[in-house]
Amino acid sequence: MNEQTARILVADDDPTVGLLMKAALTRAGYTVTTVSNGLDALVSFGTEAFAMVLLDVEMPGLDGYQVCSELRRLYGSALPIVLITGHDDQKASAAAFKAGASEFISKPVNWTTLGERLRPLLLAKT
Repeated sequence: MNEQTARILVADDDPTVGLLMKAALTRAGYTVTTVSNGLDALVSFGTEAFAMVLLDVEMPGLDGYQVCSELRRLYGSALPIVLITGHDDQKASAAAFKAGASEFISKPVNWTTLGERLRPLLLAKT
């Protein structure tokens, strides 16, 4: 699978953000599955093959940090995981990388460039 046809899992409890993210990534050529919480992200990742995971930090139940840590524990360091949050500060960024994130993106997300911004993470994986 090349990076252009990669399957990406998106977990965000805001349905509008999930739809916008899916639309932006689909336009960039990716196949996207969306879920609305951390538990569903773990279940989906365990049953389907994804090349990358994008996680909202603030979700009910398991938050993005917890899901990221669990994915790292289960699947190792090769999986690109991107944490996305409305908090644009040093503390949120540090917490994301401590949880094992490959990248940290602050909201509002630039939908036009999102697909290109993720491409290097996918290329580094192959």
